[in-house]
Amino acid sequence: MLDERSKTILSYLVKECSEGSYRVIESNELLAALPKKFKPDEGTVTLCMEYLEKGNYISIKYKDAKMYCVSPLPFARQILENESNEQEKSKKFFRLASILYILVFVCAFLGTFVAIILYGLIF
Repeated sequence: MLDERSKTILSYLVKECSEGSYRVIESNELLAALPKKFKPDEGTVTLCMEYLEKGNYISIKYKDAKMYCVSPLPFARQILENESNEQEKSKKFFRLASILYILVFVCAFLGTFVAIILYGLIF
């Protein structure tokens, strides 16, 4: 399971590297990709890159103190695609649940209204 920092770096790498190609990326670029709420530094980037490499999300051909030659693996692309699909499904489910809730409310209101009118006509 990826944490938010690793996921952010991984999505940046997938966006920057074309399929199957290696790209030289400076650690400053990765620092800029991380939001300020994580308070990123060089150590954070190094830890995230090591974690992604050990988890077989990325392949590092060369690494230096400030540069990486990296390529995302197909597993990483698949993970990010599955995540986006799950987010889409949850949005659709929330939208459907909201519509259903409003529909039930309206039907209950109309049913009560009709029942009161029928009661008034009969009695």
